[in-house]
Amino acid sequence: MATEEKMNLFDGIFSLYNDLQQEEKFKNSKEPVMNLIYHLVLKNMRSLKTMQIIMDSKELKNSYLETLPLLRIQIETFFHLAYITEHENTDVCLNEYQKLQDFQLLRVARNLKKLDEQKPNILSNDEREFIDLHKNKRVAKKDIEHLDMPWKLSNIINKYEEYVRTYSVLSSYVHYNPSTRSAYGNSKENNVIYNQFIYNEQEESIILRNAIRIGLSTIQTISKFLDIEEIQEKTSKVFKEWENAFISKK
Repeated sequence: MATEEKMNLFDGIFSLYNDLQQEEKFKNSKEPVMNLIYHLVLKNMRSLKTMQIIMDSKELKNSYLETLPLLRIQIETFFHLAYITEHENTDVCLNEYQKLQDFQLLRVARNLKKLDEQKPNILSNDEREFIDLHKNKRVAKKDIEHLDMPWKLSNIINKYEEYVRTYSVLSSYVHYNPSTRSAYGNSKENNVIYNQFIYNEQEESIILRNAIRIGLSTIQTISKFLDIEEIQEKTSKVFKEWENAFISKK
């Protein structure tokens, strides 16, 4: 089980989030991209809180393994947040994300239409209405390809190393990959003994270290974008605690 010092950093982040949300510049920002940012903040907060609940669980052995998909969500969320807050033209940025939304809806509509062609009369009325509503959307994929492909997005924001070393590795815990079976059992003579978990403190610590770092980086990025100095200073202090817990004691 992770040390109390490390787990307490979760509460440090949620306290920062609470302070951030009380700030006038956050609550009543006139920035056009804030609706995107609000969504990303909520997504980060919820995934982080879920990670905390799972890691505190006594019901699952090595419960930290089940937080890996959530860590991947956090990283991708941060990629988008960094892209938005660093974009030189908010109007262009908003237009890109509207196109991304249209493209994603169109993709679902096309998939439903293919299903209807393969199995006539299988779709519900709601699904048919969805097709009619979104089938005529026109989006040039090249315009939003960088938003739909995390590796391209990470390149733009100079986070490609993080994509390669962390995000791409975590993909195997989201999409089925037989290589991850070793994490769910004990190895003996090159055979995996099913459901025999061996606690790995180092793995758990790495997950915690990255989750806390991304949470703090998210708050830091937003407070910098909105020029909220007090939150930046508070975040820097918690970052020091993070360094003491994970970096100094390596």
